[in-house]
Amino acid sequence: MRKLLLSILLFSVSSFALSLNQIRADLKTSSLAQDSIEMSIRTTVNSSAGKQNISIYMVKKGPLKIYAEMKAPFISQRSIVNGSRMKVVDLKTNKIQILPYNGEVLGSKTLSKINPLDSGDWQEPVFVSENLYKIVGSQGTLYYDSKKKRIEKLEHNDATSSALTTFTYDAENNLKTMEVSVIASGKETKVTTEILALRSSKKFPDKLFEF
Repeated sequence: MRKLLLSILLFSVSSFALSLNQIRADLKTSSLAQDSIEMSIRTTVNSSAGKQNISIYMVKKGPLKIYAEMKAPFISQRSIVNGSRMKVVDLKTNKIQILPYNGEVLGSKTLSKINPLDSGDWQEPVFVSENLYKIVGSQGTLYYDSKKKRIEKLEHNDATSSALTTFTYDAENNLKTMEVSVIASGKETKVTTEILALRSSKKFPDKLFEF
């Protein structure tokens, strides 16, 4: 009887087990390859200093074909990478520079925010309740829904500030918004990122990388 109860207990615990590698694999399956992606996002920053809007459009076809545009109050620029060269266009003055490409992956920070598990150190997930798992890492504490196979929120707290990132999805489970609320020194800053387009870059014209 005791062995039977122990077996039932072990089965119950194992049925809730989920590894970090499995979660990463599930997220990778449901997402687009980062080196073959076309995306358009709009970020709105609301702080005590006022409101600011930033628009980013980026296309990647492999590591050495990148087309990126950033429009913000402080910058309006297009960057095109093709092989070992990069063309930079100031969209306000139309000034053009042709520079050697140093291998920097344009837009990498934006992509890592979409899936925080792509970077940093993370511990194995811990079962919380129903389909929810908690994963503690260098960037904070992340909550993952194993049934819907998506990240729900990310929390980070230290001695001087706290931050909460919440993710919202459409009916087809595609990421639509990320909202970050940061409180530091008693003041709150909200950063809302809207995913306006996120798809494969296979239909993007190759001629736009030529210069």
